Amino acid sequence: MRKGFLVFLGVLLALSSFSFSAFATQQESTASPQSFLVVFKSDSSLPSNYESIIEKAGGKVTYEVSEIGTVEATTSNPTAFIKSLVKNTQVASLAPALEVSLDLPEVDASDVEQGDVAPVPADESIWEAGWQWDIERVTNQGASHEISSGSKDVVVGIIDSGIDFDHPDLKNNIVPGSKTFVPGTTDAWDFNSHGTHVAGTIGANGRIKGIAPEVGLRSYRVFGATGGAQQIWITDAIIAAANDGVDVINMSLGGTRVIGQWYYTDPATGEKIRLGNDAADMVAYNRAIRYATNKGVTVVASAGNDGQDLSNPAKLADWYNATLDASPSTAMYDVQGAAFKVPAQTPGVITVSALGGGFGTEDRLAFYSNYGNGNIDVSAPGGDLGPDYNGTRVPGDYKWLVLSAVPTYLNSPTGVAMFGTQGYGWKGGTSMASPQVAGVAAAYIAKVYEETGKKPSPSQVQTHLQQTAEDAGKNGYDPIFGHGVINAYNAVK
Repeated sequence: MRKGFLVFLGVLLALSSFSFSAFATQQESTASPQSFLVVFKSDSSLPSNYESIIEKAGGKVTYEVSEIGTVEATTSNPTAFIKSLVKNTQVASLAPALEVSLDLPEVDASDVEQGDVAPVPADESIWEAGWQWDIERVTNQGASHEISSGSKDVVVGIIDSGIDFDHPDLKNNIVPGSKTFVPGTTDAWDFNSHGTHVAGTIGANGRIKGIAPEVGLRSYRVFGATGGAQQIWITDAIIAAANDGVDVINMSLGGTRVIGQWYYTDPATGEKIRLGNDAADMVAYNRAIRYATNKGVTVVASAGNDGQDLSNPAKLADWYNATLDASPSTAMYDVQGAAFKVPAQTPGVITVSALGGGFGTEDRLAFYSNYGNGNIDVSAPGGDLGPDYNGTRVPGDYKWLVLSAVPTYLNSPTGVAMFGTQGYGWKGGTSMASPQVAGVAAAYIAKVYEETGKKPSPSQVQTHLQQTAEDAGKNGYDPIFGHGVINAYNAVK
């Protein structure tokens, strides 16, 4: 199944004119003009002369995150820029600034038949009609809602493509303070659909239900309408969310980074140049996550949709180099060392694999999900295309995906056909699994806070979620399911 999915890595499956973005390959390419992430040796500030250091190397600072001593800079002479900075005693290392993207082709709804599924009238509950197999699975048919459905005293920061703030199932849970980190934008509205879908899984409260339907939601937008984000925007959003006092961060995003070295080969001379001892991009993520957890933030991230075994970092590095070589915009770079998915495998992050299932079928690893012994903490429903999927779409297969909110101002004809109105749609991916866990974390934190007046630490939250997960696969820890399938009812009862 995983081999079959690799054929589709560049293809996004969809059922309507909005996209099934979680099936998107999060592709990476160098920014234009040539950009680099520069990490200074101080992990909590920038040196007073950081701009002159960059300028003397032939570059220009384009973005900075002072709390973790990191800047992004552009240059028209990469060779001279790298050689200058790796000699500077205040610079720890460099890395190419790689853009994380969501590939979003669309498929007309008429291309897929509805199959043997019945529509729900516009004035009736979609939740009660049994469409949300994933939320039913995690909440024990909604039983956890009766114990703890979250509260506005607990806020989940969603680092994603934004949120539809007027969505009827979300608007009452939006708390003030949403921000955008996408240059050229002024607000955190969602024109992609990915972030709204994630928000619905965490805290929808209307025709559909989320894991924690009373929780506070705040958007930290790092993706534009077409899905592009620079890593430094993401790390900046992590810092901002932590400074804003969120309790949980959800990141349904990711890329591949390396503990080791980046190398740049000058296209004109063939000279191979090392960019420093420690890969700057990995250092920046480590610093940002540590900053957040030190402020009491529980960080949850998706394991990724590459179908890779994360327990084999050397093999992952080979795969990553092959990916870099395949694109003219990144072929001048290669890595040496152990490759990891970030932010998923960053210390301090709860890493989530994706399950298929629902409608009376057994739990199974979704065919696209990353996995790996010691690298998956817990698993959660992410959706797939049914237990018999063999690479061919069949009528009604979208019911096996995850149903959630999508922006009401984006066209979703399949959602309209099934539910009589815009604002609902299906996606599948580890992007959909991560918010299940973020929602459980929020419900648990709210329960503890209500009972004790104190909030548990990130390590306490992670330990509790792992201990209360429902064992699946082989007994005990499993490379597919981690410590088990996340279970909200067990976590809050």
